[in-house]
Amino acid sequence: MWKAVAMTLLVVGAMNAGAAGSSEGQSEAGEQAATPGSAEFAQKQASERAKQALAEHLNIAASEITVAQIEPRTWSNSSVGCGKPGSMALDVITEGYAVSLAAQGKTYRVHVSAANAVVCREPTLRRNASRQASNARGLDVMIEKARQDLAQRIGVEPTAVRLLGTRPQRWADSGLDCPREGEAVVPGPVNGYRISLKSQSRIFTYHSDLEDVRACPPIEAQ
Repeated sequence: MWKAVAMTLLVVGAMNAGAAGSSEGQSEAGEQAATPGSAEFAQKQASERAKQALAEHLNIAASEITVAQIEPRTWSNSSVGCGKPGSMALDVITEGYAVSLAAQGKTYRVHVSAANAVVCREPTLRRNASRQASNARGLDVMIEKARQDLAQRIGVEPTAVRLLGTRPQRWADSGLDCPREGEAVVPGPVNGYRISLKSQSRIFTYHSDLEDVRACPPIEAQ
């Protein structure tokens, strides 16, 4: 009888130890999934900051807001693509996320950087300021197009492509100093930008006219 009781206690002890070990393993796995520094962790943090910013803007609970989409972005200045009338922005390359949120039957845009989270609205600007803002937004779009194009061509994720800098450029014609084969080139001048990107320890240059981007020299030739 005592032998049977001892065996029962040993089995129960082993089961409890196994359950504890399983719980610890699950806890460790959960911690690994949310490891600071990972892309998943950064996106989760950005989503939460975006929801909190919109909640304060609308004066509602963050739990009433859902994330529709989030994607990495690079902006040409500290306004993160959400400049407001009369506001000042630093000409500094700013990395972050564009987050689309749904709340109260509407969709909102919140841009998140390391410094802040901004609820984007379309401001009413003077003509000159409006033109400058339009150019800035156009450059942001061209930067993202260049990143997507480079990522696809060299087989990496867009998040692995970093912006080194941009420089205003006036091209002599629509070929942007890198005409494509068979392209009908129209004389300029054409205003645009030179965009420098880096990935896998290599630097790539793109030419833009705020409507299109092209690697120069072509990626295939590098």
